[in-house]
Amino acid sequence: MTKYEAIFRRKSVRKYKEEPIEEKILEKILHYGAHAVGVRQDIHVKWKVYQASDHNVKGMFQVKAPYYAALYSEVCEDCRINAGCLMEQLVLWLHTMGIGSCYQGGARLRYDEEDQMELMMILAFGYPAEPLERSYTEFKRAELKKLTKTNITLGKVHKKLLEAARLAPSALNQQPWRFVVTENRLHLFIRRPGRMSYEKQMKRNLFQAGIVLSHMLVTGEELWFDLDY
Repeated sequence: MTKYEAIFRRKSVRKYKEEPIEEKILEKILHYGAHAVGVRQDIHVKWKVYQASDHNVKGMFQVKAPYYAALYSEVCEDCRINAGCLMEQLVLWLHTMGIGSCYQGGARLRYDEEDQMELMMILAFGYPAEPLERSYTEFKRAELKKLTKTNITLGKVHKKLLEAARLAPSALNQQPWRFVVTENRLHLFIRRPGRMSYEKQMKRNLFQAGIVLSHMLVTGEELWFDLDY
């Protein structure tokens, strides 16, 4: 299975086996950013992997998993979009290895030693104790016509990229993004947050925009589309 195929099968996993993951896979996770297609290669990021026995992950709605991946980034323009793009590619790659995962938007670390970087997101992962996949018809997403505005007839490239983007996961499945399509461009917009917790919501929406871009970049790589971000 490829990462592109995983887009159409992957689901969030919330129940895990207490089964160790091979050391070579954990090592690849720590260096995954060097092999993923980000939106900005110049942004410095760092991955860390924690085991449940470390007791370092806590927070609301935390999924109990044997492992957690934490992604740190320097704080700069596009850092959250880049982080979402990188982590979603890790999510898709883990799926191809038979490993489930679930974003932990409400989780935090008890001990955070990266003073010069900011924690972008925590990902729970491990071998699943529930179905790893779902069928295409089981995705609960808004129809493409509700997410897209265009005055042109969508071509094959548009449709492939937008369908992959439509299936991107989001917090509470809110899909806080919309597209405006022109002949040779896809414009991605995110929803303006409300006044309450504006900064927190904006950070989350930017990260989720990165997940959307990840699906489009993976699609372009798989289908040999010539894309520029």
